[in-house]
Amino acid sequence: MSEIILSVFKISIIEIFYLTGLILIAGLILGLFERVSNNLMQRSLGRKGIFITAWLGTPIHELGHAAMCIIFNHNITRIKLLNTKSENGVLGYVEHSYNPSSLYQRIGNLFIGLGPIFSGIGALIAGMYFLVPRSFKVFKVFVLEGINNDKIDVNLAGSLFKASGVLIKSIFNISNLSSINFWIFIITAVCISSHIALSKADIKGAKDGFIVLFVFIFIINFLLRYFSISTAHFIIQLGRYNAHLISVLLIAIIFSGFTLAISFIFYVSFSVKNRRYI
Repeated sequence: MSEIILSVFKISIIEIFYLTGLILIAGLILGLFERVSNNLMQRSLGRKGIFITAWLGTPIHELGHAAMCIIFNHNITRIKLLNTKSENGVLGYVEHSYNPSSLYQRIGNLFIGLGPIFSGIGALIAGMYFLVPRSFKVFKVFVLEGINNDKIDVNLAGSLFKASGVLIKSIFNISNLSSINFWIFIITAVCISSHIALSKADIKGAKDGFIVLFVFIFIINFLLRYFSISTAHFIIQLGRYNAHLISVLLIAIIFSGFTLAISFIFYVSFSVKNRRYI
């Protein structure tokens, strides 16, 4: 019996990683980029530097939380899409309540916490679709339709590396530089990616949902194992889901990296300017 429990436990860990692990890892990377970018902007322009991107990025961040609250039937008690007069550094918030005895609502805490990643990526892809449609077609063909891996391996990494290079070239090409839509997209993409990461409060709120989801998956896997029902096909499908998920998360990471580079340029420029006055 102990061997069965251990086997089910291992399978459950793999499955919950395939479901949420990559999103959490991407969230940590985006969080690192965001912290460094915002720090550089504040050191360059003061606190007002944050609002250069927060005017759009923060509302999209909070709308991600709000949308997931609605999907998972949580009651939104208070919402602030952008707080320009915050004294504690909180630029926006969504306060919500739920029924602790509801499995669905408790699992929802995880996805409410991850909401800004979904809304941010959705907004970036929508921006590509409407403002740089040629790049969106490249994204669709090379990143979504061109990846058919069943597992995360070296081949997938190679496909993603190639796809990301093609995508970057399609966006930052000479013909786009003369298009007003391109510059609108770049500005909105920088704003969105600057505030797509998860805050400490987001991660804290997601913990309960993560634990409940894992317990739920473990129980389901145990019952399937007890009745000798194979989960191999489901794991393969999760592998394909992750291949596409990584390709989508890649969009957010690319533009977060771009935002970090712009922030660094601002910081260096203002540092040089300040030295001239010393």
